[in-house]
Amino acid sequence: MTTPRQAAIILFFLSISLLAASCLPGTTASAYTEKSFAVGVNEKHTIAVELKAGQTIEGNFSVSGKEDSIDFYIKDAFGGLTYGVVRAEGSHKFVAQAKYSSIHTIYFDNSFAFGESRQIALRYRIR
Repeated sequence: MTTPRQAAIILFFLSISLLAASCLPGTTASAYTEKSFAVGVNEKHTIAVELKAGQTIEGNFSVSGKEDSIDFYIKDAFGGLTYGVVRAEGSHKFVAQAKYSSIHTIYFDNSFAFGESRQIALRYRIR
């Protein structure tokens, strides 16, 4: 049988262990960032994010407009593709890991479109 004092000691050490585990590198993720914007005909919309080598960016977006497709990709500061070109239709989920520490650019490319802009609702986070 556990005494109240023993229970308090066990609870104390359990709390300290959980606190220490939450402070370990790589276990935290940023809150989600949400953005909504239009991408005009024959235009690209870009968003710059800073990623350290090994960090992951994950998220999703929806596309709306007369035609609900857009080209999507992410490049590092050296021009390399962190996430390959995808023609997203309706919605798309993505996860990409940075090979290098740099500013990475998220592209929403509507340069193939004729006559219609696209509305994008984006949600992403870095972990």
